[in-house]
Amino acid sequence: MMVRRINYVLCILFIFVCSLFVVCSGSVFARNYYGIKEAFEEDIPQGASTLAFVFDITGSMYDDLVQVIEGAARILSTILARREKAIHNYVLVPFHDPDIGPVTITSDPDLFQRHLKELYVQGGGDCPEMSIGAIKLALEVSLPSSHIYVFTDASSKDYYLLNDVLKLIQRKQSQIVFVMTGDCGNHSHPGYQAYERIASTSSGQVFHLMKSDVDEVLNFVRVSLQARKVNLFAVDRKAGDLKEFEFDVDGSLREFTVSVSGESPVVTVINSKGEVIDQSKGLFELLNHKNISIVNIKDPEPGRWKLRVNSGGAHTIRATGLSKIDFLHGFSRQPTENLKETYHRPLKGAPTYLLVNATDLPEPATFKNVKIIDLEGNSLQNIPLHRFPGSNLFNATKFFPPDEYFYLKFYHHPSLNHHEDYFELSLIILKYGQIMRMTPEPHSLQGSHGP
Repeated sequence: MMVRRINYVLCILFIFVCSLFVVCSGSVFARNYYGIKEAFEEDIPQGASTLAFVFDITGSMYDDLVQVIEGAARILSTILARREKAIHNYVLVPFHDPDIGPVTITSDPDLFQRHLKELYVQGGGDCPEMSIGAIKLALEVSLPSSHIYVFTDASSKDYYLLNDVLKLIQRKQSQIVFVMTGDCGNHSHPGYQAYERIASTSSGQVFHLMKSDVDEVLNFVRVSLQARKVNLFAVDRKAGDLKEFEFDVDGSLREFTVSVSGESPVVTVINSKGEVIDQSKGLFELLNHKNISIVNIKDPEPGRWKLRVNSGGAHTIRATGLSKIDFLHGFSRQPTENLKETYHRPLKGAPTYLLVNATDLPEPATFKNVKIIDLEGNSLQNIPLHRFPGSNLFNATKFFPPDEYFYLKFYHHPSLNHHEDYFELSLIILKYGQIMRMTPEPHSLQGSHGP
């Protein structure tokens, strides 16, 4: 009798487990993710990042999809041909009101391309789309310091998710770029302004294009996805005007790229000798469009350079470079030499310490100070950095974080007697209204990925 009861219980358990498996296999999680098991089980090298495409698959996006499929093949071919691999895996997040997914997560570029080709555009008519939820999902499944490109011709319907996305950007330090071939015709709508907030907070940009021009942006993506990329500076201008910026270049900077998005942008680059650099002197035009100007300079001479930018309206400026120097950082309430005792964001209104670990920093180069900069490029605070003896660890003296969005700009001195040189890292700190728990979680500041 006892044996029969045991067999009966085991049989019931077996049926329950099988039923649970069938239910889970049909769940949203199982249906909406390709490669999720692979993504969580594989060994991920330090500094690895993700290339993610978030794509609007409404019917009006057919022309965009054709160009993205063709451009993706060239992007992946370029990535695979490089000796230093900037991209470890690939994510594809399609969205179509009211659905998001299925999501592809894979380190296999062929699978990524195949799922991209299998996307089917349909429907439309209701302009706002569930785009912010798709961006949120892309951030959640991507690695830190990743590159996320959003292709859409509509503003967002689910902009109530904005704060969740901004917090994820702060934690993941990834860059989000919008490639827009439409916007529902209302830039004052919160569904469009959410895109601008996301781009600004992630050191990304919003590119406005005709549908026939998407391929030009993809070519820029192809050449820009490189390892060891750092942000030199990022500025958001609310008005159209002529503005001049100065930045220093040292021997560790192999090249730099300037990208301006706005109305009729004009970019002029002047070297340390006061010479205007044009195409005859080594300037490469990566993209010249009525709303976008992107130029590149390879092997720049060390010294103080100038950048003049003019635009007919509000515009954003991003300057990135390729450098050997990489960083880890963290904030803490007490001085520490251990990044595991730090957090990726500071507490609002509380005394804060900053710990920085600079890798591949050649002797006798050092960092003397860090500036807190607002989103328009204005300096808010200048904080001394102190180096721990015998290491590349630096500690910032106690400071109080401002109650607004800000960048950290590190000033790199290549030698003890050299004038100031710096690389602005893609780190944006969000403002906070409540006290947070300080959970240890150090984060990389590699590349433009950032924030």
